[in-house]
Amino acid sequence: MAHSSPPMKIDDKILEAAFAAFCQKAGFRKTIQRRIVYGLFYGGRRHLSVEDIMSIISKKSPGLREESIYRILGDFEREGYIRKVDVPGVKKYEYASERHGHFLCSKCGKIMDVDVSSISIPESLSGVSDISVTFNGVCPSCAQKKRKA
Repeated sequence: MAHSSPPMKIDDKILEAAFAAFCQKAGFRKTIQRRIVYGLFYGGRRHLSVEDIMSIISKKSPGLREESIYRILGDFEREGYIRKVDVPGVKKYEYASERHGHFLCSKCGKIMDVDVSSISIPESLSGVSDISVTFNGVCPSCAQKKRKA
């Protein structure tokens, strides 16, 4: 007796269509490993390291090796789907949405996105092709914990 898979949710259908279009445009084979990593970043505001990704997907694809993750991330970065986030001590990646800065909590290491669209670049620097803005400090959650202590 054949088993039918459960019907996909609308979000899954949208994700599958986006993934298929991305692979076709980039010339990638559609593999389950690429699909899983693609889904982790799809339209989101996540900041993930390779270790984060490995722990999330080890349940879905236990045979996936760290080298494969690095290769997939490199491919996705070259295609402009994700980009590296400058965080001291660890490489993190995020969905390459609109440009924004980051706030890095010095206590817990949490990364939060910050709107930097109001920053104007002087005309004399018209050749700027990319910016990276990182604010360092203590996040509201850690500040609140400190006040309670």
